[in-house]
Amino acid sequence: MALCDYRLCDQCNGKAFYDANLNYGEPSASSPWGLGSLGDWAVLCEECSKKWKCVVIPREEAGS
Repeated sequence: MALCDYRLCDQCNGKAFYDANLNYGEPSASSPWGLGSLGDWAVLCEECSKKWKCVVIPREEAGS
């Protein structure tokens, strides 16, 4: 399968999962790949998830 059909790991850029069948919606200025109502995401492959983890933290307010 072509590399462009996969969501790549945000750490090593290796294949994380096959995403060719996902519906990303129409592109917009805030999300050039579409992604519908998804605000943000991070993906780790199986190997990187052994050493790294994804966390959700609040954004700092502008001007702080």
